[in-house]
Amino acid sequence: MDRLSLRLARRPLLALAMAALVALLAVRAESAEPATAAADRLVKDLAEGTWTLLHRTDLDRDQRLEELVALLEDTTDVPLLSRLALGRHWQRLSPQQQERYEGLFGQVVIGSLARRLDQYVSGAAGTVDDYLEFVTSQPVGKDDVLVRTRVRTQHGDVVDVDWRLRDRDQPVILDLVIEGASLLLSQRSEFATVIERSDVDGLLSELSARAGSADS
Repeated sequence: MDRLSLRLARRPLLALAMAALVALLAVRAESAEPATAAADRLVKDLAEGTWTLLHRTDLDRDQRLEELVALLEDTTDVPLLSRLALGRHWQRLSPQQQERYEGLFGQVVIGSLARRLDQYVSGAAGTVDDYLEFVTSQPVGKDDVLVRTRVRTQHGDVVDVDWRLRDRDQPVILDLVIEGASLLLSQRSEFATVIERSDVDGLLSELSARAGSADS
């Protein structure tokens, strides 16, 4: 093939590549704003879903908690969250221990959050909008969005609650920051203390005991 023919053959390929690049840049430019909107929507949908679920009279407490755990797990990347909570100690676990730890983490941490929400919502009248106010949303780092809210308790107190979400196929919750205190960092510090005292086997044993007591 002569040089002229080679140049002509390359032009459609160059045009196609340029078109793909322009389309990719356009998608990225358009997705910057929807990332915060999608995070807002997920938090709002979770709050409304939780509120509706915890006010259902056709479910007993155990059924409510079971469905709430499923709802929370659906909006949370539990495997990623469990690894972040363990930090550098994750690499010390064998594959079998990692699998066991992830399962126990979901039972203990997500289950504990479900029980706290159940206690908070119990007896609350009105709608979720009476208790939850959206303040602002902003990108944080490369892939995260911080949704800032204010939560009014049944006693009239106002609590700042920030939701940190990561952009996956859909946003997933990574952390809750309540009055400046990160639940993820608090959990990491607690786990690190247990590991320093009784190694990773001690942590697994403690999580297993907590999971058992929660089920009883």
